[in-house]
Amino acid sequence: MPKVFISHSNQDSDETLFVADALKRAGIDVWVDFENIRGGADWLCEIQAGIQRCDAIVVVLSQASAGSVWVERECLYAWQLRKPVFTALVADILIPLHLINIQYCDLRQRPADGMGELVTSILSALQLDGGARQHAPAAVSRQPIEANFFPYLEQLPDGDIATLVARELFHWSRTVADEVAFSGLNRPGFQARIKLGRKLVTVFSLRAYRRQPSAQIPLDTLAACKPFKGKRARKSILRTLNQLLPRAQRFKADKADRRPTLALHHLSSAEKLEAFKAIVLDIIGELRARADAE
Repeated sequence: MPKVFISHSNQDSDETLFVADALKRAGIDVWVDFENIRGGADWLCEIQAGIQRCDAIVVVLSQASAGSVWVERECLYAWQLRKPVFTALVADILIPLHLINIQYCDLRQRPADGMGELVTSILSALQLDGGARQHAPAAVSRQPIEANFFPYLEQLPDGDIATLVARELFHWSRTVADEVAFSGLNRPGFQARIKLGRKLVTVFSLRAYRRQPSAQIPLDTLAACKPFKGKRARKSILRTLNQLLPRAQRFKADKADRRPTLALHHLSSAEKLEAFKAIVLDIIGELRARADAE
């Protein structure tokens, strides 16, 4: 009989019981903390042992569990042990980075149908030789990386357009910058940087803001580098950026000392995307020319 560990938030007891009972009716042995941890037991050791003894893990995914450090750790530990991970989605939420590449079973509108799909997926995976290895995604990380960032971005407003623009800027920036690095848990994204002597300078960044994915030019940090120490040079960049925006949304002059941010949907046309690239290339050219001159 296959055995499944259920990872969940204590705030989702009703949903967790529904999943556990449905798995048991399907002939699957279930490990869930409120049934399997004895009073006075070492909770952390029991959780770890429970994952070790199980064949797979099911995450009851809600707003509470998506933000739970412990649920995240249970998932990552299961992957470390090469256990297959399944997701039972019970709320309308953004799928977190470390689960974004796992196909979820939807229990929101028709929970019985979703559970049927979940049971079938578990039994199919565990009946295959090496099922756990085959089921594991190619790259799992709680940090943004190329493999999870773009699927995460697709969930956000204008996600299809934003992802196309972001992919193009990501691959292009790797040809013109010295480093392109992902960062951020709450606001995942990447930064394109160039080397000036011993330091790296960010020339633009792209962030998966939940309300609106955007690209950003860090004029405030560029102000520490020649030739952008003078406000006139930064205002020139700002005027060029404003040409990519509708008149009502153009930046005010004080943004020359800040980080003007453009929603990615403003760069959805080939003309505007190439214009944004040209702005970044001009910044890179100016920085490198001044560095070489010194």
